[in-house]
Amino acid sequence: MAEGKKPVKLIQKQPIMRRVMFALGPCVAGGVYFFGWRSLAMVMVSCGVGFLAEWLFCRSRKEPVSEAVFVTAMIYALILPPTVPWHVLVIGILFAVVVTKMVFGGWAKNIFNPAIAGRAFVYVCFPIALTAQWAPAANPFNGHPWGALDRWTTGADPNVITGATPMAEMKLKGQTPSLQSLLVGNIAGTMGVTSAVLICIGGIYLFITRTASRVISLSVIITYVAWNTIVWLAGVEGFANPPWFGLLGGGFLFGAFFMATDPISSPRTREAQVFYGMIIATGTFVIRNFSIFNGGLMFSILLGNMFAPLLDILVRSYKSRRQHKTKEAAA
Repeated sequence: MAEGKKPVKLIQKQPIMRRVMFALGPCVAGGVYFFGWRSLAMVMVSCGVGFLAEWLFCRSRKEPVSEAVFVTAMIYALILPPTVPWHVLVIGILFAVVVTKMVFGGWAKNIFNPAIAGRAFVYVCFPIALTAQWAPAANPFNGHPWGALDRWTTGADPNVITGATPMAEMKLKGQTPSLQSLLVGNIAGTMGVTSAVLICIGGIYLFITRTASRVISLSVIITYVAWNTIVWLAGVEGFANPPWFGLLGGGFLFGAFFMATDPISSPRTREAQVFYGMIIATGTFVIRNFSIFNGGLMFSILLGNMFAPLLDILVRSYKSRRQHKTKEAAA
């Protein structure tokens, strides 16, 4: 080693990202409890592959790996079905880290949320694995107090369709799970976002510690609840479910707290963050209710990412013109 040169650190310390990982802990635990230890293995494999992919790029640039890659890998794994094939898991996290992040220059240079971009990629490439292969959750109220802690997975065969998500049941059959199931999480779905209670534990921690943008989270939630309340009270055909169903189901709260608030792909100015949240919530409402897709949050966040820089530019331009007019009036 040349004299005077310091060795490159392996990992760049990012306290904010550590707090996000801590907040994701309840969701990871919930995935293991409801769907088995395969869920934890998925998170670990995702983190390992994501770290290795970023390290290969950072090594040539002589830069440390950001701790943000672990946040990306954890979120990506948590929003996948618990029985998704391993090759789908690996391909998605590679796309998230390499194509969505490192190709754009690495940390703080990505345009889109890497975790959601990775999920969207495998959603398009492997539609059956991402939309049809769901495992049932272990029901703690039906003779399984230990949930799925005694097994590898609740899906006996990853290639067999074993259940349907609440959003799919609602669109196809008009059936909705109970409020208790939505809160607890003993329902089929992506492995880490079925329990509204566990999501809120981590989300409230982010909210209190100001780790994630409060403005974005509140804007997304309030706008979405407002749309659902309006059509529900108006008695619009096809909207018989109360507003809380859409809020608690489909991982919406997880998206509002953990994904929409990504500090790199979201706006910086407060006013832009409000409009950004409204775009995401409105897009989710429209896609969920008026398209063939059961969800919509994933596409809506990516849409919001597209408009984030423009929203900041418009807000700053408006403020600049307003200040200029104020100075002219004072003169």
